[in-house]
Amino acid sequence: MTDAVLSIVAGTYNRCDQVKRLVESVQRETKIPYILYITDAGSTDGTIEYLESVASDRVRPIFVGKLLGQARAYNDVFMQVDTPYVCWVSDDNEIVNNGLDKAVRILQANKKIGMVGLKVKDKEGPFVKAPYIGGVSPIGILNVNQGMLPTEVMRAVGGFSEEFRDYGIDPDLTAKVLFLGRDVVYTRDVTIHHYRNWAEDKESEDYKKLQAKHDRFHELYKKNYAQYDAPSRTWRLKKRAWDWAKTRLSKRFDLSMNSSKPIFRNLPRDYYNTMMAKHIGMFDPLLTMNKDFHLRQRYRGRRPSIQLIGDPGNNS
Repeated sequence: MTDAVLSIVAGTYNRCDQVKRLVESVQRETKIPYILYITDAGSTDGTIEYLESVASDRVRPIFVGKLLGQARAYNDVFMQVDTPYVCWVSDDNEIVNNGLDKAVRILQANKKIGMVGLKVKDKEGPFVKAPYIGGVSPIGILNVNQGMLPTEVMRAVGGFSEEFRDYGIDPDLTAKVLFLGRDVVYTRDVTIHHYRNWAEDKESEDYKKLQAKHDRFHELYKKNYAQYDAPSRTWRLKKRAWDWAKTRLSKRFDLSMNSSKPIFRNLPRDYYNTMMAKHIGMFDPLLTMNKDFHLRQRYRGRRPSIQLIGDPGNNS
């Protein structure tokens, strides 16, 4: 029997310094009762010894001993946790601003919300100037990079799609939760600092492998979701409104995506995401102005079958 409210799941392989920073940040920033599960794929750099040294009722290492792929490694834990809420993070993350506590409070107070996007800021790589990361998919969904869900919702959508294996599992899960009929929101504050080791040399093997994963993700995502990319008059109007705003207001306001200067309590990137994302209402910046969350996505169309969009329960 545990008093934990939240299960936190991370995977790691040979990144001891990074996973140590993650563990310490969870311990420092999280006040609600939690269990941190860390699955290790067979590290040889001291990670196993470190995890053994910090193992407790709160920090529970799982020594898998082999590479399963991110989706499978996370799913094996998702389907056995018994806390009301569950979230996934990466070993290169650092929790900040009591972010996990805030996300739990959002879910507790808003039963319609099925996923809270934990707002992420890159601290290394090409996007460090951006106030936070997260792009809009080709079918207009603002993707969640790291998120928290009620455990019942995670199980209802079958966790991560193992069809994607590693790359693209987050956008796919965002779409499944949204199409289930549950709202998806972002925390207003940055809750995670991201220290990913970016492969920026386009001739390097690491860069080529990442690009191959990127291309494969786009093909799978298109195959699974293009049929739900119905034309939307409102979406077209929002995009036109953003183009008009950039043309007419750019001399008065800094509308660049990397601007950290708020305009009526929202950043330019917030307005951009509101207008570019198909399922965020145009007045979201006003409706959520005094809330701990914003960028609320609501799907009001026909609910597709989860089995048609990569239910990992149908994969071997």
